Amino acid sequence: MNIDKYQQHSGNVIDVKDLVKEIVIDTPLIGGFARPYILGEYLILTDPQSEENQISIFDKKDFSYIAGTGHMGEGPNEITRLGEIILNEKRRRFYVADYGKMKTLEYELDSVLLNPNYLPIHKTEINRIATPVMFSFFNDTLCYACSMTAEPGKHFQESLVTWNMETGDMDLLITGHPKIERQRIRYAVSLEHNLIAVSYDHHDLLVTYDLQGNLKHNVYGPNWNDATSNAMIYYYGSIVICNNRIVVGYSGERNPEMGQIHVRNLLVYDLEGNYIKTLKIGYNILLFCYDAECNRLIMVLDDEIQFAYLDLEDLV
Repeated sequence: MNIDKYQQHSGNVIDVKDLVKEIVIDTPLIGGFARPYILGEYLILTDPQSEENQISIFDKKDFSYIAGTGHMGEGPNEITRLGEIILNEKRRRFYVADYGKMKTLEYELDSVLLNPNYLPIHKTEINRIATPVMFSFFNDTLCYACSMTAEPGKHFQESLVTWNMETGDMDLLITGHPKIERQRIRYAVSLEHNLIAVSYDHHDLLVTYDLQGNLKHNVYGPNWNDATSNAMIYYYGSIVICNNRIVVGYSGERNPEMGQIHVRNLLVYDLEGNYIKTLKIGYNILLFCYDAECNRLIMVLDDEIQFAYLDLEDLV
């Protein structure tokens, strides 16, 4: 099997800006650092800037507001520094990382919807030395996570681990590409396809593994190099696995002023890492998630519109 693939990202470019549909959310007001999640029939938006509810729940079909939770504060069931959400579809629950208290809280979705005064329960402690971020739920005990570690005098590193949410134990799964000095990654997991796809923020590289962490393909883009990561080059953004496709945000731009760079394109690969097409979104994309039931992407933008969706029918 040929592990290394070299792709040009230019063979099939489609402008889809006119297909991007705005999601208008007037209530509540959501800040610019929102993160989107899909849980069952609901869209969840987190807002770490909110002084009240930091988690808002909407009907994902018409985007009407339903409920809020995740109260900000120092209390035992309140959030001091909102992190990411872990989704438990089967049990209709979600877990919230609080990086102020270094613990996770467990929320029952139906209770949140029915009781405006609902309070979560403590789930587990978070390791301060190897801190898990970017979670993907696997079962009631385990999830995949990106672990951030730092040794004295060295750059902090990101690697993929399995994280036991009951005990807090971590097992290293993927260390990353051996030629990249500073690992800065995002990833997506598909249990159905036995696949993990990893994109590198500051290198033109996408890598695929099976669920046991065995390397499948290194997919090198046209600007690949192994130079030390820095903020002047930003390649990849959010990444999802949609049916039998990998979809990843892509910029590839160099910014000499060290400012923020947004992705405005989506690259589409098959599950073997072969490039298929580029979707030109035409807006600055911060984050996106995949709604499998509706076969669409929900996007958080930094542009003239804040939230939008893109139907993937006939596109991916």
